[in-house]
Amino acid sequence: MKGTVFHGPHDVRVEQVDDPALKTPTDAMVRITRAGICGSDLHFYEGALPIVPGFVLGHEGVGVIEEVGAGVVRLKKGDRVVVSAVPACGRCYFCRRGQPSQCAETGSATFGYGANFAGKLGSLGGEQSEAVRVPMADYTCFPLPDAIDDDAAVFLADILPTAFFGALNGNIRPGDTVAIFGCGPVGLCAVICAKLFGPAEVIAVDSIPYRLELARKLGATPVNHESGSALRAIVELTDGRGADVTIEAVGNESALTAAIMSARGGGTVSVIGVFGMPWFNFPIGHAFMRDLTFRIGLANINAHIPELVRLMETGAIDPRPLISHVMPLDDAAKGYDIFSARTDNVMKVLLKP
Repeated sequence: MKGTVFHGPHDVRVEQVDDPALKTPTDAMVRITRAGICGSDLHFYEGALPIVPGFVLGHEGVGVIEEVGAGVVRLKKGDRVVVSAVPACGRCYFCRRGQPSQCAETGSATFGYGANFAGKLGSLGGEQSEAVRVPMADYTCFPLPDAIDDDAAVFLADILPTAFFGALNGNIRPGDTVAIFGCGPVGLCAVICAKLFGPAEVIAVDSIPYRLELARKLGATPVNHESGSALRAIVELTDGRGADVTIEAVGNESALTAAIMSARGGGTVSVIGVFGMPWFNFPIGHAFMRDLTFRIGLANINAHIPELVRLMETGAIDPRPLISHVMPLDDAAKGYDIFSARTDNVMKVLLKP
């Protein structure tokens, strides 16, 4: 089959790779019909993480069940499903508590990260390909209703549940002011999700004009931080207090610092950006004196997919305005190139095998 193989920074190629095969009774084989390029994939592509090359990329996928193991009870051949980016068992202590990101049976295993994040399940294939083996399929694959098309459904694999997780962690209350730092796909999904909780205003901070314009169309107040005035603008919009909730959706030190500095006294900072750097300066003294609540972590995607499916099915949320490009799988290298360079008004790139 074809797969998008990572060969090193700025070098991905669509090549013939081994067909996946079932390994355990709880596996399922999924034929991919739509896959997304995620901002966290750029950590590899841009060389921010030292990582062993030679693996198929991709952890955002929608497809059709082609085969199931003897231990799979909730799925059957022909089911149309979204594959959670985070495989989980659904039975362990953490999964039962709604924390599948900490699943005791998977360790750090993740689709599309190769042997670098093999965890207890071993190396998992990537979903920017024609097919993928899904372990623990009963709790990692979620059947889709006909009302949700592939383009919308692929957001359920990772970035929409991640954004929802960030909004939940922010403890947004009706009437709050929420400031979201970063208007990439995750940040704009956070705009969509934050509005579910009834805030008076959602402020979207970025420096790229076309992204700020899309944030405005989604109902946010755009603030351009290029001039260094984001903090001043947020303070002015909140009568001098700062935002009740700030959400960091970039994954870098400057955005996190800005999110912390922009929160009001007693406010909450929620972090959903994926950081490539393990260590950096943290303004803990300011956070202490301002009595801030700080929430961070890998989203519990599996736990949130069912409720997001219902919201999407009823039309309460629709992430499809974020899609800027739908490309054949063969054009994956081009997709990575424009997404990394932020050219051609790129927002969310989907691949179609």
